[in-house]
Amino acid sequence: MRLVRIGIASVSVKVGDYSGNLDRLAATISAARDQGVHLLVTPELAVSGYSLEDRIWWSDVAKRSWDALAELATHCKGISTFVGLPVRTNAHVYNAAAFIHDGAVHGLILKKHLPTHSIFYEGRNWTPGPDENMTINGVPAGNLVFEMPYGNVTAEVCEDLWSAASPADARVRAGAEIVCNLSASPFLPHKHEDRRELVLGTTNRLACVYAYTNLLGLDNSRLVFDGGGLIATPEGVITEAPILSRKYWTLETGVVDLDQLARIRAENTTWRTDATNGHDANGCSHVSTITVSGGDWSAASVSDYVKSMPNSFFYPDVEASAGSGNAELYLDELYDALVLGLRDYFEKVGVFEKILIALSGGRDSALCLLAAVDAIKALDGGKGEKPADRVATAYLPNEAYSSSATQDAAQALAEALGVPFQVVSIAAECKIALTKAAELAGGEDRVTPLARQNLQARVRGNMMLNWANSENALLLVTSNLSEGAVGYTTTGGDNQGGYSPIANIPKTLVTRLLERVVEREGLDALTKVLVIPPSAELADDQRDEDDLMPYDVLDDLLYLFARRRMTLANCWRIVVCRHDEHDAEQLRKWTADFGRLFAYNQWKREQLPVALKVMDLDLDPKTGFRFPVTQSIDGELAELADATIE
Repeated sequence: MRLVRIGIASVSVKVGDYSGNLDRLAATISAARDQGVHLLVTPELAVSGYSLEDRIWWSDVAKRSWDALAELATHCKGISTFVGLPVRTNAHVYNAAAFIHDGAVHGLILKKHLPTHSIFYEGRNWTPGPDENMTINGVPAGNLVFEMPYGNVTAEVCEDLWSAASPADARVRAGAEIVCNLSASPFLPHKHEDRRELVLGTTNRLACVYAYTNLLGLDNSRLVFDGGGLIATPEGVITEAPILSRKYWTLETGVVDLDQLARIRAENTTWRTDATNGHDANGCSHVSTITVSGGDWSAASVSDYVKSMPNSFFYPDVEASAGSGNAELYLDELYDALVLGLRDYFEKVGVFEKILIALSGGRDSALCLLAAVDAIKALDGGKGEKPADRVATAYLPNEAYSSSATQDAAQALAEALGVPFQVVSIAAECKIALTKAAELAGGEDRVTPLARQNLQARVRGNMMLNWANSENALLLVTSNLSEGAVGYTTTGGDNQGGYSPIANIPKTLVTRLLERVVEREGLDALTKVLVIPPSAELADDQRDEDDLMPYDVLDDLLYLFARRRMTLANCWRIVVCRHDEHDAEQLRKWTADFGRLFAYNQWKREQLPVALKVMDLDLDPKTGFRFPVTQSIDGELAELADATIE
């Protein structure tokens, strides 16, 4: 993992106070170095102050700014920093972002788009950065990409981000992975939210890391700058800085993995197509710093990288909901998507009269039943029909293993939702199936424990399919994403049916959706479902998490391996930091188990029924997940066995 720690500093400066501004910038640089920051971004024109207005015409402004920059560079040993200042060449004055690395100024990126609307009069004073590159004060200036030991870095200045012709586009096509923005953006109510959305849109469009920071406080007399800033990747916000701080400077840091960025670009055909112009895209030049630094750098720690991750990869944190979208709204919208997809499938296929569900008393079938009831209510454009006329359920116990708790939970939920419910025992059929399995295997002692479990699921599957035939009904498959990932389903059993509405929902999210229904609708019958530990009830005292691993660990491994495409060793390193309630060696074993199960059960995923896609992570081979059926992961397992945390 190329783990890079980025810092964003908001600084309060004063126009023309080169010494005072230098002191504050030096303090932020020192603090950033102490925190292990590799790359620090400071605000636009922080050396001189932003609101120079006509003061910029005095030639000493650019000279004093450059002298201050040279002094500031001496504070940048062991760190890279973007610093904003005015630079002059001939009759032109440019708004520049200077890149300092390891004590030396390596180049200048020039602001291209100069606002002249509202309060801004930049076109009066400044020259827009030209397309061609030049040399200013002995260093390259223009469209530059800096080659660092960990990857490629560039910048743009404030308004460049807001332009439809952002210069970052070409610089990213030329290979830049991290784009830094030095801004002096005055305060308006909610403007920081607009900046946030703009940055998120840009990082997704360009498949880059974007580090944005803003000036803080009053630098002249009229404009107040609210500070703030954020570090974002295509997967979301990593770090966000406070706005309107009363401190004289703030520093926030975050760790990004540039290997993940490379993976995202490699998978995105649009990005690859746009980047085919090569490293000289639109006249961009590369400036190498590696010869100066020797190419050595120490990656940020995995534990610090993990701190920027959400509590769940599959739904937003409640604590962060104010900034990233209400967590409850997210769950409600996801549930509504399940209902809409199921309603449309039922209607548009046009051959079904009912929906059938084998209720187990567990969470997956409960969520499927809830969606089915609401889908029937949504028929005919929302006019709906009575669920009792269109939805039917059955509980199919094998008395040897099925519990009274699951039967009671299944019945209570069906009654609360007003749909028919019946109990049909499969005990006799399971005995016959076991007898025939023993006959084929050459004796009952040769029927494996797994076969004894699976034959029960296959009896249930056959009974439900036969019932669906008799009712012209759509039989729902109730397997979830987590089970599908590791093959915790029975081919010819619980994975057989007409439609799989929650095959794209991981187990932890199934639970959260049910909890949300209880919160929203007060459906007390669901609490009976939620208090029962997940179990297939195919063996004595069976617990799904005993057979597999805790679902929160499983779902983390699923996301990291299948969505972020991390090696098993790196998956393990991350879950060790995220799940310190478990022993590291136990987590290593679970990671290895997950890797084997995921790789060797693609043949099952190839046979799953039509499934609804509502999440970014999708294992359906028909809708985007092309995974080999036969393969070896021995190399990854060996690497995992020898892996250390750092």
